[in-house]
This record gives sequence, C-alpha cells and structure tokens, in this order.
Amino acid sequence: MTSSITKLNKNSMPKKMTPYEEYAILDSQIKVLTNQKDELKAMILEDMVERDEAKADTAVGTFTVAKLKTWTYTDRVAKLEEEFKAQKAQEESTGDATYVEKPSLRFNQIKL
Repeated sequence: MTSSITKLNKNSMPKKMTPYEEYAILDSQIKVLTNQKDELKAMILEDMVERDEAKADTAVGTFTVAKLKTWTYTDRVAKLEEEFKAQKAQEESTGDATYVEKPSLRFNQIKL
C-alpha cells in the first residue's frame, strides 16, 4: 500500500510522509470525525424520537430507530459470573488455561 499523503519539507517541496506520520494524522482525524458523528447521531435520534418516527428515508440512506435490550440479571447469575471470573483467573495463574500471543499495534499520540 502506498501513501497518498505528502507534507512540505523546508524547501516547500512535497515530501512523502512515513507510515508512522500518516497513521498518527489519520488517528487524530478519526477521533475528530467520530466525535462529530456521535453528536449528529444523538441529534438525529432525539429528533426521530420526538417526532415518534421509527424510520426516515433520505437521499443518502435510511435511518432507523433500533430498540436495544439491556439485561439486568438476578443475584444468582451475578454470583455465578463472579465465580466464573475467579475460576478463569485461577486457571490463568496455574497454567491450566492456555493463550496465544499475536502482534498488535498500540499508538499513543504525543500531547501537544
């Protein structure tokens, strides 16, 4: 994959960015766009709920108010879940549980 993002060097000549620089810029842009999208999503949802509209067909697509369930369990199930977590931790510490490691990229942007 080749990068299409360039920057200007000190002589105002285009210089191809490194993948690291391009990644950092894209990461920052994605955060900004995600925040904007979340704000618009909340506005659209509020508007549709106020108008009691379950579906809105627009020139750019269909927006639908979906009903998501949030479950609340009994104390018995909560206790079983805690016991399950404790058993998992025990097996991890004793080596009975196995794992596979795979490379993963973590990026921490510098604070400006």
